[in-house]
Amino acid sequence: MLFILAITASVLALLNFEPAAVAAQQVVSPGLLSPRHAYLSEQCSACHEPTVGVTVAKCTACHANSEQLLGRQPTAFHASVQTCSGCHIEHQAAGVRPVAMDHLALAKLGARTLAGASSSDSDSAATLNSLETWLRIKRPGQIGASSARVVLNCAGCHDRKDPHFKRFGSDCAQCHTFEAWIVPGYQHPSPSSKDCVQCHQPPPSHLMEHFSMVSQKFAGKKDARVDQCFECHNTTSWNDIVGVGFYKHH
Repeated sequence: MLFILAITASVLALLNFEPAAVAAQQVVSPGLLSPRHAYLSEQCSACHEPTVGVTVAKCTACHANSEQLLGRQPTAFHASVQTCSGCHIEHQAAGVRPVAMDHLALAKLGARTLAGASSSDSDSAATLNSLETWLRIKRPGQIGASSARVVLNCAGCHDRKDPHFKRFGSDCAQCHTFEAWIVPGYQHPSPSSKDCVQCHQPPPSHLMEHFSMVSQKFAGKKDARVDQCFECHNTTSWNDIVGVGFYKHH
């Protein structure tokens, strides 16, 4: 029934029966659009193709049609994905943005794209090369919650934002889950540890005059060196200063 109504709305719109088309669309609509798409609430054909549904061509008319955008590391993999609605789900509610990250869906999309690619086709070959930046293997099999961790190449998207400065390698899944960055059961080493620099690098301000003019004075550690983080910082938080308490610099 919904399928028939969707076609009817599209046909009526093509015939310029706009009021009837709008009424049919309101019946068919599965829910409200997100804030940025709300202006399209009465223009189903802006995103949907009759008898087909949401297509990449419709999405890229407004999104990901910029070479500069696709060249950015966090969004570069979109150039190889052949469907948008697998991850970006609309009609959830008026206040819900359709941008929730689903690593499992990403792995499955990559697997389907790879399965349909041919190494003899220049376009498919380019797709394979692009996908290899965020998939570890060329021909992944059945993708599940556990195998997705093996297939996805975390560094393909995250290495420019690596807070560990590559000290722990590029396999983020060794410690992190897909659901949250917080590592279950992780405990920071003892506050008495003197090896902070194994994991932490000083911020730019500590490498300039700000360190001696402000940081050392505020912490009351005029002889502390930049690599002696433990002299001024507690392990609870960077702005929890030893003997001073929480300090809001700006």
